[in-house]
Amino acid sequence: MADAADVVAPAVDQSGNTVIWWVGGSITDTAAVKAATEIGAATTYRITHDFTPDGFPLDSSQEKSADERLALVDVLESLGKLTTTFGDGITYVDTQATAGHATVVLKPAGGAPSISGYFVVRRNVPNTTVAAAAQKATVYPVTLGKQRPGPITGTGKFTFKQQVVLTGSPVETTFAA
Repeated sequence: MADAADVVAPAVDQSGNTVIWWVGGSITDTAAVKAATEIGAATTYRITHDFTPDGFPLDSSQEKSADERLALVDVLESLGKLTTTFGDGITYVDTQATAGHATVVLKPAGGAPSISGYFVVRRNVPNTTVAAAAQKATVYPVTLGKQRPGPITGTGKFTFKQQVVLTGSPVETTFAA
């Protein structure tokens, strides 16, 4: 490629351009989630705005290991396993058991110790846009622990905290119709 003057590409702001769905039902093919019947299912909820600003601590990293060679002055490195984590768990506001919100849909039923499902995260598309075919998202199969009350700080809103474990590899998906 020929040299060219630097062009700064516009970045997409996370605010207003992130959607997090909880899919409590099944997803037939995580690589081609159906916008109408899986994201649009009665067991799927848009819970983006229930999280506190630091309440969805999704992060990932990849291990590196030394790759030393006989008679080579430099130590090389090789890439290893990927780690996707939700840190110390998720935090969301207490919505007073309002139907369709995290307080209700993420609570394990009947005193069970956990609940399993999927977080589906769509980035770079305005929140006001409904799920449709050809949109990109990432599917995270997870199990959530029990809901626990968050700290009482004397300011802000009451919250719940919940531990999250990844139960399968994240999948980059393109929504199907």
